[in-house]
Order: sequence, then C-alpha cells, then structure tokens
Amino acid sequence: MANLLEGRNAVVTGAGDIGGVIARELHEHGANVMVWDRDPAALGRLADRMTERLSTRPVDVTSWEDVRSAAEEAVGSLGGVDVMVNSAAIATFAPVATLDVDDWRRTIDVNLTGVFLCCKAIVPHMIERGSGAIVNISSIGGLRGEPEFSHYCAAKFGVLGLTQSLAREVGEHGVRVNAVCPGAVESTMNTDTMARDARRLGVPVEEIERVIVGKTALRRLTQPTDVANAVVYLASDLASFVTGESVAVTGGVF
Repeated sequence: MANLLEGRNAVVTGAGDIGGVIARELHEHGANVMVWDRDPAALGRLADRMTERLSTRPVDVTSWEDVRSAAEEAVGSLGGVDVMVNSAAIATFAPVATLDVDDWRRTIDVNLTGVFLCCKAIVPHMIERGSGAIVNISSIGGLRGEPEFSHYCAAKFGVLGLTQSLAREVGEHGVRVNAVCPGAVESTMNTDTMARDARRLGVPVEEIERVIVGKTALRRLTQPTDVANAVVYLASDLASFVTGESVAVTGGVF
C-alpha cells in the first residue's frame, strides 16, 4: 500500500467508530496522528490498538480554551499540523415540535461550532506554513433533511457552508478545505438511528436496514473504512487541486 501521507502530521477529532478508523487509516498511510476526544476511555481504546506515531488528548471541541490549547500542543509536539480532520459528532432524535432546546444547542455546539473552533485554531498555523488540508465530516444529512433529525441536519448543512466559505478564504495560502458526506454508516450512531426508526414504525430493525440498503446502488451500508479512504484521498497530494468540495460516500443513495 502506498504511504500517501508519509511524514505528514494529522489531528483527528472524535475517537469513535468513524474517527477511530480515520485515525487508523491516516496512520497506516504514514501520518503521525493526534486524536482529540472528550472521552478518555475512547482515547484509551484507540491507543490500545494503535501506538506507534499516535498520541491522544482529551479535548472538548465545544470549548475554545480546550481547542486552542490542544492546537498549540499539536503544533509543538508534532512539529506542525498538515492535516486536520473534524469528525467529532453527536446525534439525538426528536421532531421539531418536541425537540428540547438544550438538545438543539448541544448538537449545534458539537457538530458545527466544534468544527468552526478547530478550524479557527489550526488555520493560522497552516496559513503561516503555506500549506495544509482540512477535511470536515458532514453527512448525507447535510445534503437533505431527515425527519426527527432537524438539529443534526442543520449542523451538517452548516458544515458544508463553512467548508465552502473557508476554502475560498484560505486557498491563496495553499490550504485546501473539503468535506465528506457519509451515508448510513455501520456504526453505533447508525444502529441507534435504525432502532429509533424501528420503534417509531413498529417493525424489526432488520427491516429498516433492508430498506436503507435497498436505496443504495451498491446494496450495503457505508463502512467506516469507506469514509476513511475518502479522507485519506482528500488529505493527500492526489487531491492537490481539490478544494471547497463535498464528497458523498453513500454507495449511490437514490
């Protein structure tokens, strides 16, 4: 396998199903990787699986002080940051009429404001270096609205707007900014989503998965490695003339 990121330094937010695999794939392509997550246990599980050229730090991406301090540490300990991947996210479910205001704010804080804060912290460093690649993880929910997911979709739509705007701001400095929009990923979050839909509709979870898979051209759920492969591409020199784009990794949802 070609080491597309040999010698690069990467920061990944979120150590869960998707973020953890992204970190692993960046690592396997030669990058030195620092992972941020607010859950020390998740960071510990990741470190157990992947130790060489990996560091971790507890970070709450909704806290500017946390993010600013972590960015300074990453620049200092890694010797610079070439790649920033914003993957940290949460999801809850409720129709707008009954959605708790605190749930709305928390979802926007983590899924959108967290991306903004991480970009804000790392962009000046990348501009100074004259290079860098930022990859923001949005969602198919950032391309179209879904019932009982208004807060999540609003945040993920916002990630795409942030990605496009920031790409235009920093392109002249050699910094690229792109997004990946995964479909239904085989993950804990998606399992919870399917279970919610099954309860709402009064059908087995397997039926929900069958319907979702049936709407994809490739007839399967998105795997975390599918998302990670797109991130590796966008972070690498293979995508040196790609910026401001949103790559859908959905298996051809229709």
